[in-house]
Amino acid sequence: MYKMNPEYAIGIHELDEQHQHLFALIEQAQTLLKDEHILYKYDELIKILQGMKDYADRHFHAEEALMESLNYPRYKLHLEAHEDFCKKLDSFHLDMESISLGTQDKVLMELFDYLNHWLQVHILDCDRKIARFINGEAIEA
Repeated sequence: MYKMNPEYAIGIHELDEQHQHLFALIEQAQTLLKDEHILYKYDELIKILQGMKDYADRHFHAEEALMESLNYPRYKLHLEAHEDFCKKLDSFHLDMESISLGTQDKVLMELFDYLNHWLQVHILDCDRKIARFINGEAIEA
């Protein structure tokens, strides 16, 4: 079960709340992957992907506005990571055009793995650096 443990809290309330939504989407993906009673998972997978797009639009806009207002030195690198995330979401949407009973769990597992990696790399490292910068710590560009 996916819940936002304290280690994922970066200390910026708005962003932490948005990250909780990401955890909920990952849990939905995990639940769908494990559910053997749903034969064709296309509709649910589309809902998860749409939730990811909505999350990215809202969260990235808020995070980028914050970084810009702070004159954050790693803004461009962080923005590139957000753009890469959106491109990856687009590729998952493309995968949906040819999904079948035989490939749906593979696509779902790839999405699940990608989101887990995003949690580890982006939230625990990149987002945390924003919080450290706000707290006065020097951050390299």
